Amino acid sequence: MTDSEVLTVQQVLGDGRFAEVGEMRLTETDPSGTYVAVGGSLGSPQWAGHSVMSSSEPTAWNRVGVYRADTLECVHLVSLHWPVNALAFHPELPILAIGSGSYDGGYFYEGELTILDLESGRATSLLHDRREVTELRWRNHHTLEAKISVLNEDDEEDLGSPTMAATITVPDWRAVKARSLRVDGPATTPAVTPVSRERTRRQVWAVAALSDGRILASLEHVAAECWSADGEREWSVPASGVGCQLFVDREEDTAVLATWSGWNESTSIVERVRLADGQVEPLRTFDHPVVLTTDATGQLAIRPHSGPTEVLSPESRFDLGDYDLFNHFFDIRRAPALVFLQGMGPRAHEDKWVVAFDPARRRTERLFPLEWDAAQGRHLFGGPGMFVDGALVHATAIHHGAGLLPGNSCVVRRSYPDGKASWVHHADHQVTAMDTIGYTVYVAYNSGEIVALDATDGHELGRQHLQVNGHSVVPLSLSAAGPDRLVIGTLDGRVLVCETARRESYATRAATAQ
Repeated sequence: MTDSEVLTVQQVLGDGRFAEVGEMRLTETDPSGTYVAVGGSLGSPQWAGHSVMSSSEPTAWNRVGVYRADTLECVHLVSLHWPVNALAFHPELPILAIGSGSYDGGYFYEGELTILDLESGRATSLLHDRREVTELRWRNHHTLEAKISVLNEDDEEDLGSPTMAATITVPDWRAVKARSLRVDGPATTPAVTPVSRERTRRQVWAVAALSDGRILASLEHVAAECWSADGEREWSVPASGVGCQLFVDREEDTAVLATWSGWNESTSIVERVRLADGQVEPLRTFDHPVVLTTDATGQLAIRPHSGPTEVLSPESRFDLGDYDLFNHFFDIRRAPALVFLQGMGPRAHEDKWVVAFDPARRRTERLFPLEWDAAQGRHLFGGPGMFVDGALVHATAIHHGAGLLPGNSCVVRRSYPDGKASWVHHADHQVTAMDTIGYTVYVAYNSGEIVALDATDGHELGRQHLQVNGHSVVPLSLSAAGPDRLVIGTLDGRVLVCETARRESYATRAATAQ
């Protein structure tokens, strides 16, 4: 591990066939039988209580993996903005044609035709305009037949169809330039073989490490699962939707889980699981989304999207106003009280303040505005965070009509309870998770990067892009596991046990120097 590295992956849990691509959409085998291409989707990183989709760069939650047919080793992994619709290996050349795209739901048909060179690993997007590509077939060495969408609904009305067949002839497919192909009109329609689909693991929204070495995780279709220290899954609690949150009690006897059924039903279940054997005790069922909040003592609150927030013990109810997944998520580890974001403006997402629940008065106490620089008057979003050295360190993002701008993702240290900011770290991608080991803050971004910051002054200690078997992965959840370990849940459904580099904080170095 070099000085700039943040961690090394020691153990991969939940690995399996084609793990890199998430939920499989289609497969294709090359003519020689050497490679298998698999198109899949990691799913949008969002549930009803939280979204981590924002980035200053185009996001890419869809994957095409190329695997050796005999060993199923992943040799190439391509990230795509749009869903994968078609795959076609060239009959002679070492290239794979990839068709992707979708209707945006309002006006445009967007997507791309990508050529992957299997020798160099270079992926090139060929179409001059964004068009959905739904079918592909090689006619011969030089000619690719494709079914490609029109640009928009107006073109669909003029043509009488949303798609057209196109024949694309290129003298040298391995030398074709990016954005060099235009599609002007229809040609012959290719034949397409139906594809198969398979569901697999993805989206680990919560992880926790127990003192005995066991690892807990919540993910899509799993409310919670428990892995032994040697990497064997001991038990699993299934979920009809996605496991979103997981909080272990101080004695490590039980954990409280929250699952959400998805947008169609949008129901939520809160239950308690016994960590020794995975036995479940139902606590609450709701016909709407809810978000859990805990403090350092294990006190638990259930906040619905609308209506009163319910504290389980001691029982109490209070109203924080409406909740939405962009503005109000505020999952703070080791908090001295139950803390929330509450809108004080005319609408719930405006003029948000950090508030704390006062159990004696059974009401909330207004602490400080989420905005730390009143002169800026910005609209800030919520995010994860934790208490370290008596201060609150949390993530946020600055709203802009054009989306997340470069530098508008922030990690800020605030004194408690007055909220004064002592340092701010800026980034270009949204924070997905955070935790601390000693005075080192570990920040995970949806770009796939992990950054280590000094909690005392905010300066950067190291950064690296997270990889498994040489391929990039997106960290979705993160939890400290002892003095030099982190557990990371990934967007593709795996759980990584990592060793961290040992680092001294600024405060420790200063004390040593004296």
